[in-house]
Amino acid sequence: MSKTRSRLSGKGKEPLPNRYVSMTQSTRMQEQVRVLLVDESPFVLAGLRVILAKSRHICVVGTVRSVDQALTAVQTCRPTVVVSDVQVGRASGIELCRTIRASHPKIKVLFFTGSDDQQLLRSAILVGAQGYLLKRASGEAIVRGIEIVSDGMAVMDPQVTPHVISWVRDQTGMARWTRFKECSQEELRVLASIAAGRSNKEIAYRLKITPGMLGTRLRHLYKRLNISRRTEAAMYYVEWKNANPHVGGLR
Repeated sequence: MSKTRSRLSGKGKEPLPNRYVSMTQSTRMQEQVRVLLVDESPFVLAGLRVILAKSRHICVVGTVRSVDQALTAVQTCRPTVVVSDVQVGRASGIELCRTIRASHPKIKVLFFTGSDDQQLLRSAILVGAQGYLLKRASGEAIVRGIEIVSDGMAVMDPQVTPHVISWVRDQTGMARWTRFKECSQEELRVLASIAAGRSNKEIAYRLKITPGMLGTRLRHLYKRLNISRRTEAAMYYVEWKNANPHVGGLR
């Protein structure tokens, strides 16, 4: 009986293991993400407030309905993350993001919008936005998105991710073609020879240099073109040549 009463009264309890104590302390010490909401619609703002109130890691420090109000609130509310539409009334949320990122680089910007326009998406990325979610996103996705960007990472709505991948691929291809244009005639001849299946020994003999010197030149050339293998060099040269059939004299 005495042992039972001792357990019920809390006397004689063993201390919690250190791992539980440290977890409790770290949870208490965790700072909330301070969020400023920017949207022309009071209904959207009210809905976001309801969703974010369910997270104990997020604190809404302000809601505004114009870009001018947003710029003032950034100064007074000191948000960690600004959640904004890409269009706020007649003003541009993109320009708002540009201004915030230039004057307060530590503040993260997450766009929450109904637009999946590819040009707006690209503009958002270029001005420094860390996230882009569509307004059909679930409450859980919104909360998680804010937490992700507050940690310095990026988040994209699954529906716009293919646009981002396509854009990055296009930009990479354009950059590579630009680098090909910067190649000297001799470098292009080397690439043409690789595409034709010639060995390094054959190419070096044609250029009247040693295979060792050719190897050094190839390493520098691959690095500049951002490629790592001989097969890549051949493939990209063929693609570039097909896109530039007027370039001749490469034997």
